[in-house]
Amino acid sequence: MAITLKHLSVHGPGVLTAKVVFDGHRTLIRGPSDTGKSHIWKCIWYLLGGTGTLEWFPELQGYDLLELGFLHDEHEYLVRKAMSGGAARVLVRRDDLSIPDGTPNPLEDINQDLGDLLVSLSGAAGKLVLRNRSEKGPLTGDDLRHWALLSQPRMISEDATKGKGHGSDKHVSSYSLFLSGLDDSAVELYKTSSEKDQAKGRLAAAQAELARLQGVIPADTDRASAVAALAKVDERLDMFATQLQARSSVLKELRQQISAQGDALTTATTKLASATSMRERFTLLDLKYASDLARLGATDEGIAFFQALVETPCPLCGTPVEQHVDPGNLKPRAPTKYRDAIAAEVEKIRALRRGLQPSLAQEQTRLATATADVQRLTSSLKALEEQEKAVLRSASLEFDSDPRDLAESHTRFSSLIDAFDETIRLTGEIARLKDATKQKQTTLVRNVGQHGDDVGMIARQMLNDWGFTSIQSVYVDPKACDLVIDGRRRLSYGAGKRGLFLSAMTIALMQHALTNGHPHLGVVVLDSPLKAYAQKEAPDTDREIPTATVNASFYAWLSRFQGPGQIVVLENEPVDAVTARALNAIEFTDDYTRGRQGFYPPRPMIAPAPRPSDESDYGDLA
Repeated sequence: MAITLKHLSVHGPGVLTAKVVFDGHRTLIRGPSDTGKSHIWKCIWYLLGGTGTLEWFPELQGYDLLELGFLHDEHEYLVRKAMSGGAARVLVRRDDLSIPDGTPNPLEDINQDLGDLLVSLSGAAGKLVLRNRSEKGPLTGDDLRHWALLSQPRMISEDATKGKGHGSDKHVSSYSLFLSGLDDSAVELYKTSSEKDQAKGRLAAAQAELARLQGVIPADTDRASAVAALAKVDERLDMFATQLQARSSVLKELRQQISAQGDALTTATTKLASATSMRERFTLLDLKYASDLARLGATDEGIAFFQALVETPCPLCGTPVEQHVDPGNLKPRAPTKYRDAIAAEVEKIRALRRGLQPSLAQEQTRLATATADVQRLTSSLKALEEQEKAVLRSASLEFDSDPRDLAESHTRFSSLIDAFDETIRLTGEIARLKDATKQKQTTLVRNVGQHGDDVGMIARQMLNDWGFTSIQSVYVDPKACDLVIDGRRRLSYGAGKRGLFLSAMTIALMQHALTNGHPHLGVVVLDSPLKAYAQKEAPDTDREIPTATVNASFYAWLSRFQGPGQIVVLENEPVDAVTARALNAIEFTDDYTRGRQGFYPPRPMIAPAPRPSDESDYGDLA
């Protein structure tokens, strides 16, 4: 759960690459001022997600790209960022760093925010820290940088270690996370100003509604009396419903009978109409038969009269009758044939008329029966309808209360009871909202347990190794995120000791976190931890240990450091040759004629060119 810095390089077209390579455990970059040491610290800050842009100075001319390489487990990461600003490009070799023939594996782009990546690599993914007492959020890259990268001004600052501004509270939270391994997931948040304002608005609305309800409720009425009145109304309504149900049963039976009688009357009326129609048809047919018989009788009489006449010539012309008519019609047999035909037709009609009489009699019987049925059913239907009217009249006489009045009373008493209940609810809600608007502020005390003492022990041993052998007691004040040394707060010491003590705490916090599996970036970068202590002119009365002793002890301790974690020290103070070799220190000489002048290779346009014999000193920077 830590990264290890590998290298820092700066690139540009047509210029030599500026590069430093970091040891896996400790790196010392030493040299006088203005050789690029603090610039290296700023580049690391910048490439680990720091905001802003780098200050320009002449040596930067021609350079446009920064690159920071670091390792995590078996993976190599490269962070590239333009010196002018913008987003960082992050690449990774996800497999082994190289294939068997030694060729590096290809780099792949990572589509992830740099800060989120660093939080994940440090083991803090999913951890929540307080940004303030009203807000939680995930750990950020800023928290990692704050407790891992110490600038020269911050070394001697008299400000609290958490810093200033809106991010100071979350720095305290992240410090506690690194120290104890516990985040702030379980911490209850205060109400925000917005939430309090919303609670005040709801409180005002609840109070207004309560006042309205209290105005609706009569002064001489309580809930118990309203419940009793509602019970009486319900009782009357139940009685009304029971009686109405009984009435409904009787009416239902009557109406079923009325329906049946109505259907029967309809059927009888249909039969009556059918019988009447058939009788009228048969009567009309009988009259037709009588008319036909009369007609045929008259015809027969006419023919008989014709037969009785004597043949007489035409009185006008005297022509015999045979010359005027068909002689065949004058033969004696012709009229007789006509009369026989008429007699046969008469007999047939009489037979039909005789056959019609039974049918006519049957229809008369049907008509009489249907007429009697219609009269009977009509009378029965009228009797049933009178019974229905009587039942309905009796229902209106039996109830002494109007059902509509009962329904209105039920609604009124129910609303009154609801008003009483809502009043009780609003009273409780108002009490709750009042508490919400004046939430009690409590001090947050994080229980770091033994962890603070453990970090203090590591820091005390470290300070003893650095020459402060008189220090007997060191522990962590978790609220201040700082050390208390022999009963004194760190900030009460002079500038030199403040810087060294802060360096010791930062390193001890890293070692403790990595040893116990707590989240941490895994690297500490210190800019000039010894410089302030070594400045004799500084108003510091706490410098009882000689500067040379502290410098030598610090460098000796650094040369023995093997982790856990990685330390990068950028320092002005000189180191003896033996310790420098043990540290494999990177020396900046600020001299183009001797060794490595500084972080950036020299160029003729800004400084004298190095001597040919010195060119090899910069060959490893390309």
